[in-house]
Amino acid sequence: MNRELRQRLLDEADVRSAGHPADLASAVGAGMAQVRRKFMWASVAAVAAALALTAAFVAWRIAVMPPPPPTLESIAVTSASQSLRPAATIPLTATGRYSDGSSRRLRDGVEWASSNPAVATVDGAGVVTAVAAGTAELTATLTGVSGQLVLVVQADGAKLTGVHVSPETATVDQGGILQLLAEGSYSDGSRGKLNGPVLWTSSNPGIVAVDGTGIAAAVAPGTATITASQAGLRGTSVITVPPAPKVVTALSVNPAELTLKEGQTAQLEAVATYSDGSSATVGNVTWETSPPGSTVGEVDATGLVTARGIGSTAVVATLPGAGGQILRGQATLTVVPTVKSIKVTPSGPLQPEPGGSVQLSAVVTYSDGTTGSDVEWASSRPLIASVDGSGLVTAIKEGDAEITATADGVTGNAVTVLVRTSPD
Repeated sequence: MNRELRQRLLDEADVRSAGHPADLASAVGAGMAQVRRKFMWASVAAVAAALALTAAFVAWRIAVMPPPPPTLESIAVTSASQSLRPAATIPLTATGRYSDGSSRRLRDGVEWASSNPAVATVDGAGVVTAVAAGTAELTATLTGVSGQLVLVVQADGAKLTGVHVSPETATVDQGGILQLLAEGSYSDGSRGKLNGPVLWTSSNPGIVAVDGTGIAAAVAPGTATITASQAGLRGTSVITVPPAPKVVTALSVNPAELTLKEGQTAQLEAVATYSDGSSATVGNVTWETSPPGSTVGEVDATGLVTARGIGSTAVVATLPGAGGQILRGQATLTVVPTVKSIKVTPSGPLQPEPGGSVQLSAVVTYSDGTTGSDVEWASSRPLIASVDGSGLVTAIKEGDAEITATADGVTGNAVTVLVRTSPD
């Protein structure tokens, strides 16, 4: 019992029994009974909470616990033929069936065995070699589960009824080689090694060539049929040589020459030339100025160029090529100064008579302090006063007109022309 609670009950009993000492025992007994009832209900609540927590934990473990992995239940052993001739070889396939209903080919960890190695042997990869006439049971075992296949090796003396080439179809990259195998099927139902010479030919040696041992060499893209012949019987294999994957052989930048004014921008593009002669714009290139950090201009990751200062710099695009080669293409960026002001003289107003003319001149001042005279001249009323490309104004008839000079969007001071006829 809690010491403080016990003391409090005793104190209350003392108070109640102050006038009636005989009530002391009954007061203490009543307090103790109340304490026992509270303690009992607290214990029941604690047990219930513990049971609820335990149930929740068990439910959580069941929910998150992964299902057990499927177990191997059976093994099926198969082969292309169960009847061989002596010295013939054939691969076996072991397929496992699992407790979850799935099936898969078994490779790693499979143990192969022959019940009669004098008739047929089997290596660790499941390749059977026929030795002599007879019957052998070949077994594949994995984790204590086994599967069997009965193989019959036929005696010599059967008649050749067919020729087979394996693989029947194949894809070989240009420059690659492939060893083909010719086998015979016999009148006793067996299949095995051909006795005697085999003639190998190609339907298109320019695509796939073949030598006397059945080694096929891929020469050029295309398809060819390889034939193995013996005793008038033929077997074939169709070999495809795919086109060689095209690779980038060169990189260029378009446009190769770029002239901008300070502050202007322009988009460059990288063009890849491929081994098949085709070309295309590519985006997976790295852009930079050369030298890096040029004050003339800058280029971002997309090839967008911004002119910063007067001068010239190279903008370079790079791209990884075949064999670790780095391909480069570049453009030359030239940044020219901008027009700051244009001054036209004489400033006017001019008063020529009809038919008369006045020569104007313009001085263009650029952002780098240099000057020039390359402007475009214009008249506000060319039927009254016209101006040619050199600034020569010609008065046509009475009236007023304004002549202006413009360069790169900047217009100089307008010159007023007042065409008047002199009084007689």
